[in-house]
Amino acid sequence: MKFLTKSLVMFALLLTMNLNIQAQDSAPTLAIEEIIVTARKKEESIQDVPMAVTAITDQLGESSVRRIEDIQAFAPNLFINRTPGIGSGAAITIRGVASLESDKSFEPSIGVVMDGMFLGTQSGVLLDNFDIERIEVLRGPQGTLFGKNTTGGILNIIRTPVSLTEVSVDASLTVGDFGRQDIKTVIQVPIIEDKLGVKIFAANIEHDGHVYNTYLDRHAGGDDKLNYGFALLWEPNDQLSLKLHHELMEDKSEQGVYVNRNVVGELACTITLIGFDPNNGCEKDATDGPDTVESDGSNFSDNEYESTIFTVNYDTENFLYTYIYSNRDMDEQNMQDFDGSAARLLRMNYFNDWEQTSHEFRVTSQFSEKFQFIAGIYDWEVDYVQNWDVFDLFYQLSRLGVGAWGAGDTLTGYGRDSYITGLPWESDLASNNGQTQKTESIAVFASIDWYLTDQLTLTAGFRWTEEEKDFLGGNAGVGYYPLRGEPRPPLYDPKPYQAKWDETTPKVGLRYQPNDDVMYYATYSEGFKSGGFFGRQANFNIDPSYEPEFVKNYEFGWKSTLMDGRMIFNGAIFRSEYDDKQESILIPVDLTNVATVVRNASSLEMDGIELELMYQVTEAWDLMVTYGYLKSEYANYFADLTGDGVITDNSNLVPRNTPENTFGITTSYTTQIGNGELKGRVSYRFRDEMESESQNRPEGSLDSIENVNATISYSVENYSITAWGRNLTDEREQRWSTIGGLTSRGWWNEPQTLGVTFKVSY
Repeated sequence: MKFLTKSLVMFALLLTMNLNIQAQDSAPTLAIEEIIVTARKKEESIQDVPMAVTAITDQLGESSVRRIEDIQAFAPNLFINRTPGIGSGAAITIRGVASLESDKSFEPSIGVVMDGMFLGTQSGVLLDNFDIERIEVLRGPQGTLFGKNTTGGILNIIRTPVSLTEVSVDASLTVGDFGRQDIKTVIQVPIIEDKLGVKIFAANIEHDGHVYNTYLDRHAGGDDKLNYGFALLWEPNDQLSLKLHHELMEDKSEQGVYVNRNVVGELACTITLIGFDPNNGCEKDATDGPDTVESDGSNFSDNEYESTIFTVNYDTENFLYTYIYSNRDMDEQNMQDFDGSAARLLRMNYFNDWEQTSHEFRVTSQFSEKFQFIAGIYDWEVDYVQNWDVFDLFYQLSRLGVGAWGAGDTLTGYGRDSYITGLPWESDLASNNGQTQKTESIAVFASIDWYLTDQLTLTAGFRWTEEEKDFLGGNAGVGYYPLRGEPRPPLYDPKPYQAKWDETTPKVGLRYQPNDDVMYYATYSEGFKSGGFFGRQANFNIDPSYEPEFVKNYEFGWKSTLMDGRMIFNGAIFRSEYDDKQESILIPVDLTNVATVVRNASSLEMDGIELELMYQVTEAWDLMVTYGYLKSEYANYFADLTGDGVITDNSNLVPRNTPENTFGITTSYTTQIGNGELKGRVSYRFRDEMESESQNRPEGSLDSIENVNATISYSVENYSITAWGRNLTDEREQRWSTIGGLTSRGWWNEPQTLGVTFKVSY
């Protein structure tokens, strides 16, 4: 591996230095089209940006790219997984950094920004590939311009622009395996030519799910989404631009399907072995597999997301002034059958009300070619309420004589007494935990580019952030029936917590551009993720607080345009040093309870290499190759990971989601047939083995995996038809998690799927 790494680095340096090498048949007409990005909150060519950034554009037009999770083949060291238990939730990993916890009190380490709106949570970020012009993957900490909670990177999503000149309609219908049916429409209408225009968009996404539940006698894990809205653009003169974007998404999808992985010794098996439940609860006797499960419950969602973004740009001769207001409301209910078996053991029902509001004002200089700056102020506020009901568990514990009833509860008429007297199982008996939190964050930021010479540029910036969180969490015990319409009881002895942090995150870098075709850069940057209070506690008498995490990133990179523009070869070598890295850990609390807690690892070190190659081989044939290498290890990790109160050295653990090697290759070929155009595209991705579970239990070790997607399309004038295939090699992989001592579960990736897409544009 060391030899391969060194060879790749030497190859990269030699290739970028040898700029005189030109192909004999090279021609300017075959040059790769320039890509404009806003990775630094201003428009510039991606080849001029001194940071590791990948822009995904044309690939979004492929039918095999259904959700943003499908873009991971096009950027190195990027992983996106659907997160069970969260409405349209995504666990996004960049350079081995991710937040894989679904609770809203634990903020993600990867920021997702859509048209200037920071989404703030993992819920609702698994966007469908719809009305998206470009996705920019910014790798490494982005604390200067984008702020806190971006210690690993950013997904910057840009919607399609509003046209002021042409009426247009883009519509598509997709049908495929497992009842997939997607309908998408975007309509552009100039109301006043060159002054006022509106874009109307709508999409309906349906899918039965690839898993058949034999207990429920139906397919499960499918999609049911409705997304619609509008964007209004007004440009009354050459200086002023105002844009209003408003959209709603109704998501009633199932959150995947849990597979029975319970083993002897866990409660799911115990209730079977002692004869309380005739249904099977143990893996060894289960019929569960990648496409079939036997589970008594479903994992449904009933979520609504409403977003508003208002953007004002005022362009003067010397300055560009920008103001962005955003608001996002989320109303979520997610029911999960945690045990994954036919045993009625553990169901959880989550209720979330989330509202975030942000204001950003910034100014970008335009008065000098030698000195440029961007500076601004950012304000972000969040209020949310989260409750979760636990069904069945306490009834089963009472039958076992464990006696897990909380303070203020009574056994009269249900629970253990019901079992003893032979009364029917009160299966909708529930317990409740809850939390509320308000977050206020304000930041001041600035970044300058000082062109010292024609070849050398100094970049420097900082961001000062102050954040305050007020948290209240508690338990309501057990003994009420929410499915019968009973109101949720008040929290029992709720515990308040409050904290404030402030931090300054700097960035400094040099960019050296010896000519128009190559650029080298070196940067030092820092990132900051705020501390907080983890809300999904089994006992709020235990302090739920955790400290902020910090990262220092050192990076050298290059960007080169070769062969008269036909080839682009970019790369980066980086080292990231994390202090107090936040890790979510599942630990037993007592005989009947487990809890997810957040611990701060002392230090984590990551070294890596990223390579990107784009090559226009001929006028008809193009090629894209990505490679990522990552070495990750805890330098110090002293913490209690078992719940016994003993601090141990856990530095030998392998950080999860950090495969050593990743590789992707995408190629397409286009030819004319008759009056139309035939185009084929194949995408291949390899990911090395890795750990998916924080404590490195054997069940959480994942083997290496390969994936192949392909499309072939034929288009004539305004019409096209595309046949597509996803996971053509039918590679299957199971992720696993446990609720210690109670139950274990897993879930599988999607199998091979085929389909057809019809498009019309005019």
